[in-house]
Amino acid sequence: MAGNDKIAKMAEDQIAPPTPTPAEDWPAKASSTVVQYVGVVRDKTTGPALVASRNAVYLLAISLIAIVFLILLLVLLVRLLVSATALLPFVEPGETWLAYFIIGGVFLIGGAWVWRKKES
Repeated sequence: MAGNDKIAKMAEDQIAPPTPTPAEDWPAKASSTVVQYVGVVRDKTTGPALVASRNAVYLLAISLIAIVFLILLLVLLVRLLVSATALLPFVEPGETWLAYFIIGGVFLIGGAWVWRKKES
């Protein structure tokens, strides 16, 4: 009977595969490893790309706002200079030539200063 028990045990082993223990659960380990590495690669690639694109959008928005602000500031400066030069005896009220002359001089001096910095 010892031989029959041995054969019955062998047949039982072939019919029902052994349940894997946690140490032998390699498909779960393999899939979790793949998921982990895909997450690491995604964080290292899309993370900096998202930061760079966000910074580019902010820079563009700030630049457009700054340009509009500078144009409005220049218009305000011209209007103030026209009002201030109207008080002079040799300028008729509403004439803008002296305001343009003053602003042109300021831009000329600023441009000459920047040009001088460029060459040194």
